[in-house]
Amino acid sequence: MKKTDTKERLLKAKIAVALQNEYQRVPTSEEIEHVFHLTRVMYKAILGLHYKRLDQKKSGQLALF
Repeated sequence: MKKTDTKERLLKAKIAVALQNEYQRVPTSEEIEHVFHLTRVMYKAILGLHYKRLDQKKSGQLALF
């Protein structure tokens, strides 16, 4: 098994536990997949902005956001 597959499975398991804790029922695989994709998009969006802002600071540009 690849390292990325293991990380994805671990993240999905953590999401399933969190959803079960929140809804007090076993989440469906569709719910888990939906939250999994949202999590990855948000992670990329937040980290992408973070590193872009650091690059702008280093080059002396003014961050407008």
